[in-house]
Amino acid sequence: MLSWFRRFKKTELKHLIVIDTGYHSHQLSKALLNSGRYAMVAYIDEEPWNHLNLMNGARIHYPSELQALAEKHRVDVVIKFAGEGWHPDKGCLSALEKMRVKYICLEPGITQEDQFRIIAQQLSVDD
Repeated sequence: MLSWFRRFKKTELKHLIVIDTGYHSHQLSKALLNSGRYAMVAYIDEEPWNHLNLMNGARIHYPSELQALAEKHRVDVVIKFAGEGWHPDKGCLSALEKMRVKYICLEPGITQEDQFRIIAQQLSVDD
C-alpha cells in the first residue's frame, strides 16, 4: 500500500543507470527503488545472454548504449562498483560529464547506508 501512495508524491525522482548486474548492483538498485526517490532507467552489462532482460523493472543494455540511454532518459547519475563489470573509457566519461550526468564508482565493501550517503552527496553538489 505504501508504494501506491508514492505514486502521488510530488518529489522529483532522480533517474539512474547502474553498471553491472551482480550482487552489489542488484542490492543497491533494489534499495534505491524502495526509497521512492530514484527511478531505474537501465542496467549496463556486457554479457549477451542478459541483453534486454529485466532486472528490478529496468532493461539490461550493452555498454555501447550507455550514452544514448543517458541522453534519452535525462539520467542524473550512473553508478558502478569498483572492480565489478564493465568500466567506461575516458571518452564515455567525458560525454557523460558534458551531459551533466554524475558518475559514481562505489567500493563494494562499504555499507548500504554509506552508499546512499555518497550518492545523495554527489547528486546535491550541483543542484
